[in-house]
Amino acid sequence: MKKVLTGFLAGAVLTLASPAQAAVVNFDDVSAGGKLSSLSKYNPYAGLTWTNSWYLGDTAVNGYGNAAHSGTQFVSNGFGVNNLGVGSDTAFNLNGAWFATPATNGSKATWINISAYDAANQLIGSTGNVAINGSYSWVQASFANVSRLTITRDKGWFVMDDLSISAIGLVVGPANPVPEPGSTVLLAAGLLMTGFAAARRKS
Repeated sequence: MKKVLTGFLAGAVLTLASPAQAAVVNFDDVSAGGKLSSLSKYNPYAGLTWTNSWYLGDTAVNGYGNAAHSGTQFVSNGFGVNNLGVGSDTAFNLNGAWFATPATNGSKATWINISAYDAANQLIGSTGNVAINGSYSWVQASFANVSRLTITRDKGWFVMDDLSISAIGLVVGPANPVPEPGSTVLLAAGLLMTGFAAARRKS
């Protein structure tokens, strides 16, 4: 009986061991209505507060047919603003995001830089200047316990889509939740151990 109970408890612990969820914020549940419009009117959007310089757009906007990494919606630095911010009252982990430049005739960014700050406004880290162009590039961040992000560029316009974050206590939505691989493995291991314990009890 003791072995069965131990097996059951171990299975339960493994099943519940990794509550963190990765989420991809893709902006496709809101509509730009065929133009660039301020994203801040939806604040807090996806559990995050976006500064006024973020603009929501869709691929129907002239010169932005390439601007969505998935779906049809994306965000941009509006009218060429340099320093954009994203914040949250609850800390989150940033995995990265997809960046490109739109196919407009105007000035285009050649690099972007993501910097992350904690609740005390101390710098956690920076991606450094990462080159971008008309095709989407993944910008890896891997910053933990983030309260605020700033995104800067050298000049002109850029677009961003499919921001990937891991919630620590942040209720992320609207977005597409994606279980972290570790969570799936732990869940399977927990169920397997529970099954072994039940089988041993029967034999």
